[in-house]
Parts: sequence; C-alpha cells; structure tokens
Amino acid sequence: MSSNWLRIGLYGGIHFLQLLSAIVVLAGIADQARYGPSSICILYIQDYKQDSQNPGYYLFNANSSSCSGIMGLSAASMLLALIIGGASLYYIVRAEFRAVRLIFGMAVIAIIETLIAFLMAIVATIGINTTCGQFAGAGFSCNTIFNGGFFEQETSLTYPKNLATVNAAVGMAWICFLSWAAYAGLEVLNWRNSV
Repeated sequence: MSSNWLRIGLYGGIHFLQLLSAIVVLAGIADQARYGPSSICILYIQDYKQDSQNPGYYLFNANSSSCSGIMGLSAASMLLALIIGGASLYYIVRAEFRAVRLIFGMAVIAIIETLIAFLMAIVATIGINTTCGQFAGAGFSCNTIFNGGFFEQETSLTYPKNLATVNAAVGMAWICFLSWAAYAGLEVLNWRNSV
C-alpha cells in the first residue's frame, strides 16, 4: 500500500507541475509579452532603431505571432495535464490494471506533448533573447526598456512591462518540458514492463 502512495505522490507531483508550469507560461506571456489593444507581441522584435524624425524615440517591427503560438501550446498542455493526469491518477488510486494499449496510448500522447513543450520552450527562449539582443544593440538593457514601456500609436499610451515575469514564463516553459519528459519516461517504462 505504501508503494501505491509513493506512486500517487510521484505522478500527482508531476501532473501538478505540468499544470502549474503551463498556467504560468500562459499568464506570463499573455500579460507581459504583449501590449496594447492590438496585443502586439514583443518577442522577436526586429529593427530597433532611433526615429530619425523624432530624436529620443525608438522604432521597431513587431510582427511575430509567437506569443499566440506559445499561449496556444501552453493551453493545450494545461488541458492534457488535466486529462492525462486525471486518468493516470484514477488508475493508480483504484489500483486497476491498465491494458497495454492504454499504457502505449498514454506514452505516445506524453511523448508528443513533450515535443510540443520543447518547441514552446525553444520559441519563448529565442524570442526573448532576440528582443533583448535588439535592445542591447542600441545600447540599452532589456530591463530598462521593459520598465519604460512600449508605446502604441493607436492609443497614444505607453505600456510598461515586467521582464522578470517574461523570464519566469520562459523558465516555466522549460519546467513544463521537463515534467512532460519525466512523465513520458515513466509511461514508456510502464509500457515496456507490461509487454
């Protein structure tokens, strides 16, 4: 019975980490990596340069849809963490035998989600590094620009953002990947042992 509690704790912890990390990624990117009513994504900005007609102002191109992509992938990860987590914990708590096909199916889904979470983490990491590289090339720190805010012409407002929150979301994207990889490894071992 104690080994069952150990399995519940292990699987429950992994699924909780999957869910929590996906929530943080979604919230962090949605709130701090986008600005204005048009939800302009500030990952992968290009051509950060001084405005020749208005000295002291800087322009950049922000045409990336990476924020929406990351948010969609993290939402999918949340949903799968709830569904797969609920199913795996159900079978552990009930101490029911799982068919080999079910174990194989859960392992395949976990492997696919691991690859998706890896893609999400890579896109987020490269995106913020590209943006901060553009600011550094103009002689500014990334944190200074984020704290100062981003101006949008439609509203004539400046939207300050928090770089630490974006970095936390990027870090949690990697934790999401690692938690899915751990779960996939456990299910592959379960499948190998059941065949």
